[in-house]
Amino acid sequence: MNEDKLSFSRFFQIVWKRLWIVIIFTVAAVVSSGYISYQVVEPTYESKVDILIAGKQDKASPILTTHIDDSLKLVTTYQDILISPYILKDAQKRLNNDGHSIDFDRKDISTSNMQDSQMIELKVQHSNPTEAAMIANAIAASFDQKIQHIMNLDDKNAKVLNKGTVSKDPVFPQPLVIMGITFVLALIISMWLIFFIDRIRNKK
Repeated sequence: MNEDKLSFSRFFQIVWKRLWIVIIFTVAAVVSSGYISYQVVEPTYESKVDILIAGKQDKASPILTTHIDDSLKLVTTYQDILISPYILKDAQKRLNNDGHSIDFDRKDISTSNMQDSQMIELKVQHSNPTEAAMIANAIAASFDQKIQHIMNLDDKNAKVLNKGTVSKDPVFPQPLVIMGITFVLALIISMWLIFFIDRIRNKK
């Protein structure tokens, strides 16, 4: 018990003696990370559009199982079509025709789908939140207009459920999260540093 108490008191003695190192190092690291996050790194905004895939229902059957299964099988195909060059080029043309000189890259566009869900989520990331929403809506509109012809369907089986909105908060970077992580890491590193200094001085 005595050794434990001595070790415990020694720990705080070492920390208190060089507490200024911990404070200066941690504050400097957090302020630096905050400055870089807010002022240096270009923010990236995201806009989302939900698209429902609904296979053709057999009116003679009251059971929707087959209808839903057919829709689920189409989801992967429709995800590929949604971000295909054919749709993206049409979306780019649509933006240009509307007088918007907005360029976007395929790498900034993605789709996702929850397992066993008929819903596809289109995501567009861009440095400008307004342009991100415009790109997402242009892609969704092109898909909505072209999909019936592409799939050679009598009836359209995909529906755009919402318009992409302008996001106020960037998805990257997230300054508060980065600053919080930096605080913890800086605290650990500074603590290790003062114990390292103390050990070196004791050896001397």
